[in-house]
Amino acid sequence: VKRNKKYFWVAAIAPLVSVILSTILVLLTKAEEHGVVT
Repeated sequence: VKRNKKYFWVAAIAPLVSVILSTILVLLTKAEEHGVVT
């Protein structure tokens, strides 16, 4: 049961993490295009 629950959390969080990373990447790309230095 614990393994299944752990796998469930990984399967549930993985897409969310990928979306967050892609969003950050887009924001950084737009910032560079606008000449904003972080």
